[in-house]
Formats: sequence, C-alpha cells, structure tokens
Amino acid sequence: MSLHHRTYTRIPLALDVQLQFKGASLGHAITRNINLFGAFIELPEPELVTNDFIKIYFTHKEQDQTCLEQKGMVIHSNKEGVGIIFASDTAEFRAMLDQEMKHAGITAMSIRLSELAP
Repeated sequence: MSLHHRTYTRIPLALDVQLQFKGASLGHAITRNINLFGAFIELPEPELVTNDFIKIYFTHKEQDQTCLEQKGMVIHSNKEGVGIIFASDTAEFRAMLDQEMKHAGITAMSIRLSELAP
C-alpha cells in the first residue's frame, strides 16, 4: 500500500495555518481537509514538492496567534496545494482537532455518514 492511499477519512475543515520550510515562512494557508494523520493544505502556488519536511503552525482565528505546532512531510503537491502526512500524533493535537471539530459542528456521526456518501 502506498502512502497516497489513506486509511482514515479526512474531515472537511478549514483551519488557519502558517507554514515554515527550511526556517523560512511560507505565509498563511488554510486546510481543506484533515485527520489525525494528515491534511490537505490549500496553496495557490505551492513551492513545496514531495518529501519536503515542513512545520505547520495552527493559529487562533481571532488572535492570529499560534496554538499548536505540527511537523509533517509533503506526500503530494498540485496546483491547488499540498497533501501532508503528520510526523506525530500527540494528545495536544488530538484535543485541538477535537475542539475545532466541535466548534464547526462536526460530530463522529457526521463523519461516519460522509464515509457512506458516494
């Protein structure tokens, strides 16, 4: 099985992030979908390519302040953005993602129902 095939469904959820590559900021971006293991991040002109290691800073929308750092690797890149696999899964990241899902009204039931949709 290739890394391009996800085992778990990603949740459509727009989260504000800031990206950093080799110590340089790539600016603000937004996740298109996410789960505990990876995300697709929308970038209109992605400079990143497969196997690039990046830092992703999840930010508070109102405060524009970093709330969590996550490291990841680019799995694929296209004109719409980059697919990332996360390097780790922490309790802090799980709690942040759970809080953001609740804030967006996403429940475990809605996730399971989306898996049934064609």
